[in-house]
Amino acid sequence: MRLRPLVRVCLSTALIPTFKVEDYIVVVIDILRATTSFCVALDKGVTEIRPVPSLRACRRLAREGYLTAAERGAQKVPGFDFGNSPFDFLEADLQGKKLAFTTTNGTRALWAVRKAKKIVAGAFVNMSVLLTWLRAQEEPVLLVCSGWKDHVNLEDTLFAGAIATELEGDFRVNDDATLIAMSLYQMAEHRKKYYLEHSAHFERLVELGMQRDVKYSLRRDLHPVLPYYKDGVLIDLLRVQA
Repeated sequence: MRLRPLVRVCLSTALIPTFKVEDYIVVVIDILRATTSFCVALDKGVTEIRPVPSLRACRRLAREGYLTAAERGAQKVPGFDFGNSPFDFLEADLQGKKLAFTTTNGTRALWAVRKAKKIVAGAFVNMSVLLTWLRAQEEPVLLVCSGWKDHVNLEDTLFAGAIATELEGDFRVNDDATLIAMSLYQMAEHRKKYYLEHSAHFERLVELGMQRDVKYSLRRDLHPVLPYYKDGVLIDLLRVQA
């Protein structure tokens, strides 16, 4: 009998060094809001997203013809084309454009796992596409929660738990972090918004008037894309393989 591959959860970017990422397909998760926005931008026609660690790098790419998106402390940085709200990209003409993107948490997580076997970005808005692809790979999966400034957060843990729960029949679960994430999802499955209304990042977004970003980010399967990270850029793997 074939041994099922593992699915594991890393609860924060700070914990990535405790895993040998080279052994895994890594799913980077930043529900509020980077990985949600990646999905929206690619579905709207962006040909590549180049996540970068700094504002300076983002500005440099603007001189090479990239549109720019920059967020710090949940707010759009003045002087850039976009912030990190999915609505920024829903309402823009992005067909055929390239996008440089820097955020507080999500872009850091992508850089930290760059040596993994394969890297994709996941969110509720592309959940079914992601699940189908992960099952087809039949390789160990590490679900990396970007968290908030190296701390664990509810929203990313909730999504990791959703993916691990869906994969459980085809994958093995044998560590506490994964069980914690699955337990959270199973408690919150039908009350996700209620749970997230008590999260620290939700409160930050409410203070900034961004409640609709949360609501949108919890909706499932709005954008059938698979952001795939290779050679420093995110592309829609499904479009490339079509």
